[in-house]
Amino acid sequence: MHEDHGAGPEQQHNAPETLRGAGAPEDYVQRRTQDGIAILTLAGPGGNRFTHDLVQALERALAAALRDGGVRAVVITARGPDFCAGPHADLPPPGPEPTPEPPILDAVNRLCRHVADSPRPVICALHGRVTSGGLALALAAQMRLADPRAALHFPETRLARMPPGNGAVRLAWQVGARTSLAFLARETPMPANAALAAGLIDAIEPEGLLPAAIARAQALAMAVPSGPSVPGLQDAPGFRAGVAAARAALPHHLPTHRHHQAQIIDVIEAAQLLPPEQALEFDAVLARDCATAPAARALAHLARAARRVLDTPEARTDGPRPPRTGPIAVALSPAEAVLLVPPLLRAGERVALIMWDNDQLTATLEAVAEAQLAAVAAGQLAQSDSDADWARLSGAQTADPGAPAGLALAGAGLAEELEAALPTACPLLIWNAPVPALTRPERAMSLMPAPVRGRTGLPQLVELVVPPGLAPHCAAAATEMVLALHLTPLRAGTAALIPPLLSAARHAAARLATLGVPTKALRDCGLLPPAALMPETPDPVQPPAAATDLPLPVDLPLPAEQLILLALINAGAHLLETAQALRPSDIDIAMVLGAGYPNWRGGPMAEADGMGPLVLRHLLQQAAPLAPDLWHPAPLIDELIRQSWRFEDLNTD
Repeated sequence: MHEDHGAGPEQQHNAPETLRGAGAPEDYVQRRTQDGIAILTLAGPGGNRFTHDLVQALERALAAALRDGGVRAVVITARGPDFCAGPHADLPPPGPEPTPEPPILDAVNRLCRHVADSPRPVICALHGRVTSGGLALALAAQMRLADPRAALHFPETRLARMPPGNGAVRLAWQVGARTSLAFLARETPMPANAALAAGLIDAIEPEGLLPAAIARAQALAMAVPSGPSVPGLQDAPGFRAGVAAARAALPHHLPTHRHHQAQIIDVIEAAQLLPPEQALEFDAVLARDCATAPAARALAHLARAARRVLDTPEARTDGPRPPRTGPIAVALSPAEAVLLVPPLLRAGERVALIMWDNDQLTATLEAVAEAQLAAVAAGQLAQSDSDADWARLSGAQTADPGAPAGLALAGAGLAEELEAALPTACPLLIWNAPVPALTRPERAMSLMPAPVRGRTGLPQLVELVVPPGLAPHCAAAATEMVLALHLTPLRAGTAALIPPLLSAARHAAARLATLGVPTKALRDCGLLPPAALMPETPDPVQPPAAATDLPLPVDLPLPAEQLILLALINAGAHLLETAQALRPSDIDIAMVLGAGYPNWRGGPMAEADGMGPLVLRHLLQQAAPLAPDLWHPAPLIDELIRQSWRFEDLNTD
């Protein structure tokens, strides 16, 4: 999930009155001329993601501006909150056919070369998110100005791909090898002040970004033309040392799904070793290779899946709601409060801790205070921020009638007492426990944290279990709170998705162990973390596998890893049949973010589509005699075959 960065006042004030929005390709770029400066404003869909239509529109607008004898320089800006919000989805969903080369790659390369080779200065005025093709375009320009809220990023490197538009080579030319490689390895966008210090942008304009860009363009138009600037190549020994250090840090045997990491280093090195045109072409060749690799296709699928998770039936029917004004009423154990209250406070929420026992209240407040002090001592939180957080936290044994809660969060065993203190329509969220018997069950739902946790103890994903009859505004409130925690909310119906999926994988592993497969081979199969696949304690959901009724040793029809994968896929199909899962890609997100499934594989349902439904059914039929409850093909798979569908066809956007 990405946070939107609002456009600065200068974008709103200086937007030309003729802009009509991004309704058709001819409207995706608008041009106006001011004092000999052509101002090209991006107005494309999806936050100006560089689709083929937007790239073509910008090509046409740039060419027309450069043909105009009255134009002395070009400024490229954008309307909306972002200059370019993210990468364009240019890879097909998983399937058995080879991945075609995305045509957008060559189109963005050509656009950036035209900008770099322009006979007149081109300046980019950057705001909000500046990513992907938008950042490549900016690096090709002669100058880059930004407002203070701009944030720069190449997310492609997290998607097993190269930056578009020869972005890696242009980055190396601008800032050198070490800074380029560090930037490309970033998981999060680089803020404007850090980008200025690194040399990625030329200036930050707190007020009047577009007027400042026009003034710079006029100055450059009157200056004596000079050759292309490559400050990143000035320290040749330092450049070589940066490349060597990055290469030495790679594993000796690099897995196939990580080959793009070595290719990025190769491209950065080529920026120094090869003539400019050859370096750009080498970059383009490797970018095409990365884009057609299976890992890139799988990760692109997951990126689309992550964007889908907020599209739920409840979100569609809830409609606009007024912002919540009351605090979050919280009744949690000390351990749960330490986990959840500090990040809620840091998100700006007001939290009212309500515990009916004074000793429990004191212990919980002290636990939160100790967590805040530890964060300050570790340098993770400024003392002023900690003080501001603490000012938004209150504790009491009863609810304050003068500040009714707008949302409530309770741990196991505490929801019944908290419910009595809440306003009638206040949503009640139960953390990591089923909804108990309540007076108003239509406003209560469970939040089930995924088993895989980070260093903070929080998971990446929380399942929102939506019971029948839940008021839509309750699901929306739960989604907002999980997003405030910077976690991914995943809607599930009646029960969480991850437990039955993990149960199927564990049951399959236990069955294979009884058939003679070594435990070490099962633990090392790579589909799931060993502790998740073969836990030391028995699975409470699925009974232990019965003793085999097959002669031993068994000659397995398929490799053990593939049999576990097939059990996962089959369990996922059953979840879809019962509408417990909203769509197949939700199952993939649940397994990757919540259970440790390798992201470069795309998830079990994506792998099923890689096989195709006919092959999938055939493999399941081969495995079914080993344990029909695990491997007998789910009826949904037969339906996919009848309809000539894949699981991808069941995904809704």
